[in-house]
Amino acid sequence: MSKRLAEQDIENILSVLENGDISEDEESIGDENDIDYYSTVQDLIQDLEDAEEDQYNANPDVPIEEDHLPDEFSVPGPSLSRPLSGVIGAAALRQRSRQLIWKKGNLEFSEDRISFTGNTDLSPEFAQLETPFQYFTLFLNDDILVKIVNETNLYITQKGISNCPPVNVKEIRQFLGIIIFMSVYHFPNVRSYWGKYGFKHIMETMTLNRFGKLRSVIHFNDNSLHKPVGHPNHDRLHKIRPVEAHLNKLFLSVAPFEQRLSLDEQMCSTKVAHFMKQYLPNKPHKWGFKLYVLCSLSGYAHNFEIYSGKQDIQYSSDEPDLGVVGNTVIRLCRSVPRRMNHIIYFDNFYSSIPLLYYLHTQGIYALGTIQRNRLGKTCKLPVVKEFMKDSVPRGSYEELVADYEGVDISVTCWKDNKLVTLVSTYVGSEPAETVSRFDKKQKKKVSVACPKIVKDYNAHMGGVDLMDSYLGRYKIRIESRKWYIRLFYHMIDMSLMCLDYYLAVD
Repeated sequence: MSKRLAEQDIENILSVLENGDISEDEESIGDENDIDYYSTVQDLIQDLEDAEEDQYNANPDVPIEEDHLPDEFSVPGPSLSRPLSGVIGAAALRQRSRQLIWKKGNLEFSEDRISFTGNTDLSPEFAQLETPFQYFTLFLNDDILVKIVNETNLYITQKGISNCPPVNVKEIRQFLGIIIFMSVYHFPNVRSYWGKYGFKHIMETMTLNRFGKLRSVIHFNDNSLHKPVGHPNHDRLHKIRPVEAHLNKLFLSVAPFEQRLSLDEQMCSTKVAHFMKQYLPNKPHKWGFKLYVLCSLSGYAHNFEIYSGKQDIQYSSDEPDLGVVGNTVIRLCRSVPRRMNHIIYFDNFYSSIPLLYYLHTQGIYALGTIQRNRLGKTCKLPVVKEFMKDSVPRGSYEELVADYEGVDISVTCWKDNKLVTLVSTYVGSEPAETVSRFDKKQKKKVSVACPKIVKDYNAHMGGVDLMDSYLGRYKIRIESRKWYIRLFYHMIDMSLMCLDYYLAVD
């Protein structure tokens, strides 16, 4: 495949992979202006890995030497106060990560070193709540309801809709109550709730015509303030931005951060036609709008961000520019308390050596799976084809450790059904434990070795998946032709999901 590509095309693809714009195992359809690299990435990566392995096998004894960075690329260590900022900081981080000296060893795991020093007490406002309804109204309070009423009435006036009387806060509450009932009691279609065998509470609350009219006119922001495409302040999420900002603020303020947090994608499934709709083949709902979510192990969403394309890359002047995905992790982690030994878990779509280093300088540990091409040529992990042969026992593993400006980073590859590669700044392969696996030859379950880093990852990575399971129980299933209405329903679902967290800690 690589022979059929021009050198410039290869460089572009490698740049996209390194920046995290696309993952090796995830196809993404987003901005209409984005280039579709997925069809060539898999074959190109395999060609490059095979060439690298052949070169290493031909000269296995070549020593690894450290190339010194020029002065203009010097990176401050964790003990220095100067922030890692701008393009120079990002270039230095990437340059240094490619030149690390990896050695066989073990990153010693210590409970005392990662002992949590944060505060897990509930906020006073949260502790005083007595019922689930009070908790729910804490999120959808009068502030956001008045905002919805004002913007909806403004839209009715702007469009000159004569057959729709102005709405009020009571009607918006009734509207939300109806769609929540619809998420619990499933009828074939919306009209069925007002039919001969309809739902009594809904019929007594609002007429079908009024409900349909509210569905068609409800708005959350002033359309006249929406900047056109090409404007520096153009916001693709303008129509839903007030609701997102309101809920994010409350999600952060209500529940305390647990020590262990997971970051992953979540899908707002929909069939609506919109260029921001994504395709993620590994998700239960493959088509929809993508959200990046920072969750606790209990499934509580502390922070979320709706993906709207590459144009949403924004980073602070005191933060490094680590590419599309790296910047997303940094933004979501801005609210995580520093130097209290929090631990962030994520998959290989996010993991990179510069990201782990930056989080460590902020007092945050990290663990995740990682793509081997992001480790650099100096990281000589076992050759995949050799390590997966039957002669190598299942459960075999190998760990390499490197010092990155005073930060110890461990990379472990483990042979299971496939070869798994993980990276961490606080745990390595030892002390290894065991897991049960079915052996086809012996036709029974056997115990195989499992590194500590794998056990930790599997135990703490499921926060977003747990939240998805909560959402799936009572998902608002009614569809809308308007993309922002579908996202609004999804965020209502996220607020309802927090009731499970409230009931668990009550």
